[in-house]
Amino acid sequence: MKSITLIGSGNVATHLGLALKKNNYQIIQVYSRTIVNAEKLATILNADATNNLSALKTVDLIIISVKDNAIIKVIKKINNSPIVHTSGSVDLTIFGDKFKQCGVFYPLQTFNKNIDLDFSNIPICIEANDKEFELKIKQLANCISNRVLCMTSKQRKQLHIAAVFSANFSNHMFSIAEDLLNKSGVEFSILLPLIQQTIKKLEKNKAKNVQTGPARRKDTAIIQDHLTNIQDKDIRDIYHKISENIIKEYE
Repeated sequence: MKSITLIGSGNVATHLGLALKKNNYQIIQVYSRTIVNAEKLATILNADATNNLSALKTVDLIIISVKDNAIIKVIKKINNSPIVHTSGSVDLTIFGDKFKQCGVFYPLQTFNKNIDLDFSNIPICIEANDKEFELKIKQLANCISNRVLCMTSKQRKQLHIAAVFSANFSNHMFSIAEDLLNKSGVEFSILLPLIQQTIKKLEKNKAKNVQTGPARRKDTAIIQDHLTNIQDKDIRDIYHKISENIIKEYE
């Protein structure tokens, strides 16, 4: 499984393509609906570019890295070929009976094509429609990552939900915190040691066991004072809802 075509030219496709190329896999083609985007990534990977799914060349594996709601549209236009998608939330059954070998190749990470990543530290969750193909994509995953896990669609969906809570939602909390500080003339960087220590504690402890703060202490006076000082109603509602949930959790 040495020749690969990437369907997509965004953040995931870019990092995955670079990791594969680094480990001596040959990217034959890059597809994007916008030919300019396909050409940009194809140039980096020394591959051909196309915006025509009917013009795909025969390869050992096709990797679909597009938005979840676009996967089914892509699948309908591709002929039978070994194929995987990289989504955390889309079931394996989306391939139906059209492909003899199909699977999932989900890298658990937040990607930005402009920010470098060490792909070897990124967990890859795989699933396949048969054991033979599972072994093939597992071998591929092991070449670019130090942590590869076989996982059902149901497990992967729960993992994706957990990832949204731990990464996407937490980043939104950082954004709220940054906005609050900016309005007060305080640099967000002052919070970085606190954030880093919070993450570090999770390396050896369960999150539930290291929870701190006024809601954990059920300090209703401080909570009410904070609510009074938050001007934005939506942010105030978020603070109140999360505080209520933490209090309930530790009652």
